[in-house]
Amino acid sequence: MKRKIIKQGHNTLTLTLPSEWVKKLNLKAGDEVDVYERDSGLVVNGHEKGKEKNGEIDIVNISIPILWRYFQSLYRAGYDEIKVKFNSEKKDYEDPYHYYTTLFDYSKLGEKIPPKPALAVVQTIVDRFIGFGIIESGKDYCIVKEIGETSVKGFDNCLRRIFLVMQQMFDRVIDAMEKDEIGDTAICKELHTIDLNIDRFVDYCCRILNKLPASFSDSKKMLLFTTLFDLELAGDEFKYIGKHLALSKKSVRDVLSLAEMVKEHFDMYYHLFYKFNREMVIRFGENDFRIYNEHFKIKDRLKGESRSIGRHFMMMSKFIFVLSELRIEMEY
Repeated sequence: MKRKIIKQGHNTLTLTLPSEWVKKLNLKAGDEVDVYERDSGLVVNGHEKGKEKNGEIDIVNISIPILWRYFQSLYRAGYDEIKVKFNSEKKDYEDPYHYYTTLFDYSKLGEKIPPKPALAVVQTIVDRFIGFGIIESGKDYCIVKEIGETSVKGFDNCLRRIFLVMQQMFDRVIDAMEKDEIGDTAICKELHTIDLNIDRFVDYCCRILNKLPASFSDSKKMLLFTTLFDLELAGDEFKYIGKHLALSKKSVRDVLSLAEMVKEHFDMYYHLFYKFNREMVIRFGENDFRIYNEHFKIKDRLKGESRSIGRHFMMMSKFIFVLSELRIEMEY
C-alpha cells in the first residue's frame, strides 16, 4: 500500500495509518506504537490490545520429555497464559529437572531422584522459564502466566549471557580436567545445572523473537533462531563431558590440549559475533584446521572416557564452525 507524506508545520512530515490495521489492533489517538529503522525503511509495530495468546496443555498420560516440548513450544511462540490440566491423584511423575540424567546418567552412578506429584512437576518446569509463574491452581489444573515484559534489550542481554555461560563451562571443565576431578557425580550435576541457564536464555530469546517480530528483519530472525539452537546444542556437549568425567577412573589430561583449543575457538567466535572483521574470520578458519590436526595427532592414544570426551569436544568444534557460517551470513 502507498501513503502520501503530509507536511504539518514548519518541518514536520506525517503519514496516515491504514484503517484496517488500526481497527485490528484496537488503536486510538494518543496510543503509542514502536517505530524501527530497517535499512531504507521504517517498521511500525503496534501492540494488539485485549487479545492475549492463551493455550492449554493436558499432561495426563504425557511423558516428561513430551511435556517439556509442549510447554517450551507455547513459551517460545509467545503465549501469555497457559492452562495446565493434570491428574491430581497421580503422585509419581518423574522429576522433570533430572529426567534424562536420572534415567541414563545418574542411574549408572547409583542415584535415583524420587518422583513428584503433578503440581510440583509443573512448578519445576515453570521455574525454568524466565518471566513465567503459576498464578492460580485448582484440584486438577493450574494457570501459568507471563509476569514480566519482553523487550529487545532483554534479548540482547540474554544472548550475551549465553556466551558468558558457555565460557564459564569451558573454564569449569578445563579446571576439572587439570585437577583430575573424576569419578564423582558432583561435576556431572554442576555442569547440568549450569547448562540449564543456557536453555533458559535460549528459550527466552526465542520468545522475544516471536513476540516482537517487527524488531528484527525476517532474514536476521531466521539466522538468530538457528544460532540460538546451535548454541544450545553446543552447550549440551558439556553435560555429556560431565558424565564421562564422573564415570572416569583415570586421568583425562591427555585430552586437555584439545579442550583448550576448542575453548579458544569459541572465544574467537564470540568476539567475531559482536565485532565482525575479515581478519578474524581468516584466523578462525586457520584455527579450525589446527583443531582437526590436534585431534588427529592424539586420537589414537586416547582411551576410555578420554576418547569419549575428545569426541564431544570435536562435536563442539563443529557446532562452533556452523555458528561462524551463520554469523558471516548476517553480514549480507
